[in-house]
This record gives sequence, C-alpha cells and structure tokens, in this order.
Amino acid sequence: MTRWGFRYATAFILVAATACASRSEPGTSFSERGRMVIATGYRFITERYIDKVSPRQVAMAGLKGIHSLDPTLDAEMKGRSVVVRRADNVVALFKAPNFDNSNKWADTTVDAFLAARSVSPKIREANAETIYKAVFDSALTSLDKYSRYASAADARDSRAWREGYGGIGITIRHEKGLTKVVSVMPTTPAAKAGVKAEDTIVGIDGRATKGWTLRQVVRQLRGPRGSWVRLTLARTTRPTPVNVRVERRFIIPNTVTYRRKGRIAYIAINRFSTGTARRVALAVRRARTEIGPRLRGLVIDLRNNPGGLLDQAIGVSDLFLTGGAIVSTRGRHPESHQRYVAQRFDITNGLPIVVLVNGRSASSSEIVAAALQDNGRAVLVGTNSFGKGTVQSVTSLPNRGEMILTWSRFHAPSGYALQGLGVLPNVCTSLGPHTANAVVTALRNHKTANSYVFKRWRRVDLPSKSRQKALRKLCPASVVTGKFDVDFEVARRLISNRRLYQMAAQPTVARLGARDSATR
Repeated sequence: MTRWGFRYATAFILVAATACASRSEPGTSFSERGRMVIATGYRFITERYIDKVSPRQVAMAGLKGIHSLDPTLDAEMKGRSVVVRRADNVVALFKAPNFDNSNKWADTTVDAFLAARSVSPKIREANAETIYKAVFDSALTSLDKYSRYASAADARDSRAWREGYGGIGITIRHEKGLTKVVSVMPTTPAAKAGVKAEDTIVGIDGRATKGWTLRQVVRQLRGPRGSWVRLTLARTTRPTPVNVRVERRFIIPNTVTYRRKGRIAYIAINRFSTGTARRVALAVRRARTEIGPRLRGLVIDLRNNPGGLLDQAIGVSDLFLTGGAIVSTRGRHPESHQRYVAQRFDITNGLPIVVLVNGRSASSSEIVAAALQDNGRAVLVGTNSFGKGTVQSVTSLPNRGEMILTWSRFHAPSGYALQGLGVLPNVCTSLGPHTANAVVTALRNHKTANSYVFKRWRRVDLPSKSRQKALRKLCPASVVTGKFDVDFEVARRLISNRRLYQMAAQPTVARLGARDSATR
C-alpha cells in the first residue's frame, strides 16, 4: 500500500464524523437483481468489517428491515429455520442456509421479502431501492454508527464532493423558497459568466425554479462536462432578470480558505476531499508571496471539519513534516494494517504552526492534528476533538448505491487510538474564564495540561469507555464560539511570542521510542 491510501476493486478509504428509486435492468426482476445486490453487500461486510461477523448475523439483522417497513411483520430464527410471521401466524418458513454462505443468506433475505410482499401492502408498494435501504440500514446499524448505506442518488452526491463533478462552480442554498447563490468559486465557468453571490436563480433552461427542491436545482446545474446550461438570475441591482449561458466544466469543491491576518497566515480546511493537500500547499505559497520574510507562522483551522479522504489527511500532514510517522491503521483484514510516514520536506521551513480544533473536528482532522502534535510540529489550541478514530472502506454495489463500512482504527504516531478519545489540545479554551488573557495567563502559570497528562492520554491503545470519559473531562469538547474568536487570539499570541509557543509545545513533544516502534 502506498502512503496515499489503499485501493482495491471499486473500493476506497474514507475517514469521516453521515433517494431515488433504483431502476432494474430491462427484463431483470427484483428477485434476480435483489439477490445480486444483497449478496454483494453481505460479502463486503463479512470480509471487510473491523470485527468478525458471520453472514447469518448480518442477514438476520438485515431481515429486521421487514419490520421497519411493516411493523406488523417480523423475521426471526427458530431452531434451524427462518420464520416470517405476523403476530402468531406464520407467513413463511425457510430452512436456514449454511452459517457462512453469503449468497445463500442473500437468497433467503430476498425470499423472505417476497413472502412478506404477499401479505403486506406496504412492502408490496415498496420499490427495490426502498427494500435495499431497509435491509442494509438494519444490517449496518447493528454494527456501528459509522457504517452506512447510500442509495444511488446519495452516492452520486457523495462522489461529487469527494472527487469532483461536471458543474459550474457555485454554492447555493434555499432561502424562503428561493434558490440563492451563496458563493462563486474563482476561475470557474460561473465566475467567468458573471454569476454573483446573492443572485437568485429563478430559472434554468427556460423553466421556472419556484417550488423546486435544492436537490432538483443541483441536478439541473450539474451535467456532462462541455454541456451548457442557461440561468435566469434575479439581482437586487437590476430591475429585470439577467440571463447567462454557462458551460459546465470539471469542478472540484474548494475545501481550503486562506486569509492574511497581519503577519500570520490563516488557513481553514472545511473537509478533506480530492485536491485538499494541493490547495493547502498553494495557500502557504500565497502567504509566503504576500507576507514575505515577515511571515511569523501559520494557523490551521480544523474546527467543525468532519473529515474526508485518508490520503488527503496524510498529504496535508506531510506538507509540514520532514520525517516521522503520520498515522497507522489496524483492523481485522490483513490489508487494513498500514503505516504512513512523512516523505516530503517542511514547506514552511520550520515556521510555528498552531492548529485549532473543537468538538466537531473529526477523523481526518484528528489525523492531521495528532500527527503534527506528536511530532512536535504544531501546538493545538481549542477543545477536545470529536473522537472519530475509525477508517471506512467504500464499495459500489450493483444498483450503483454505496456501502460505507468501518474496517480499521487509526492510531496516532505515539500509539494511542483516537476512537472515542480524540486529540487533547496543548492549550485548552473550554475551561475557566473564556478569554484569551485568562488562557494565556494559565499557560504562563503552568496551569495547563502537563507532560504527565499527555502520558496518561497515550498510555493505552484502546482505553475503556469509562477511562475515555474521564480523560475527555480534562478539556471538554465544545463547539461554542462567541463574537470574539478566543481560539484564534490565543494562537496569534503564541505565534507572536516564541517563548510562549515553546512552553505550550513542550508537554506534547512526542517521546515515541519503543511505543512508536511497535507500529512499524
């Protein structure tokens, strides 16, 4: 596996904190198509899930989908049989397949739903996609809260965010029944055509958009690259609507924002998708050009970032490290055991870095925060992060839906697992008076987390839930921000005062030693 992430068949790796009807191929019945879709899902779960599960366990959990569609019906195991019943009446009875045969259990699942259809109008009216969702939602809910199923429509939207799409380069929202343009990405077709933030889209290709859902508008705006779309825009500065013709191009959503803050470069990352590491590198280059030799340091804002692609988290971390571990992953499947090591040079040449985290910084955000903190490369300011430390593998199903499955946990360079625990900041802003002066004074008076606290944090690979809860109380996770950004002001003071910065960094400079060697 390369350091950019493991890929196999149609699956890829995702770390993140989570419908329209499926059309069968001509001449293909639900019975035939359903067996293929459900068998593919069952095999993926039993082969890849982080803990060992049998096809029987998965299928019996999936069969609870019958009850979710019609609460008068249930499916259960009785001896060596699978029984579909309504109250005390047996609707159908099937011999239970071999314990570890996913294909046979998929057959049984489909047969049970067909039997349920014969007595239930609700299930009879359900289309194939509704049944797939009922089966996979029930099966995956029994595993963990991060494993999930995405319908074909939802999967298409997720892929667009991860990998890019054919579109025009705008962000939109619904506001009082109208579709408003929130922002226009620079250099995109929309920007070149003159679309502006705060425009209202009142028509697309000659059709009025009043009453359309946001998803309907998005579907009309996206399309094949090279195709054209005509927008009718209402603009407060114009008495009549404006018509613009825009050519669709390949759009990768912008996940990185750069702003100059005096002699500090502020870089906010709102998620990790295709191109995030490259955009961060470009932001640093822009800061070095704009601020020049007076650049004092970087503030990387990961607050409210739910995560995203593993390879991009590794890529961002690698931008600021000259060596050392970034993260390791461990699961049941042999291919889930991986270790990623920095292979680049530090593009900032050692400038101070402060990373901002809060209770909504999750998964990929926590990988970056832990990697930079453990390697002594950054000081973390804010509150305990979310604690989403599992890696999801994603595969496409025959119905074009996707299954997102937890298949490993990731461990920080110093060895601790982030799942349920999260990352502890060097400087906590959720305790005591919530002012920058109070936080900095506590740091100067050595009333912040010391090396002993971080040793406790890193002591156990997978701490119990009670221990996790006790440790997380050291800096309670918070997402509350006031008009004045205390986190950023603390970061600014740390970067402006090298002695203060070093004081904050000292307790977390990783003493990896034997602990790190265990992950090699």
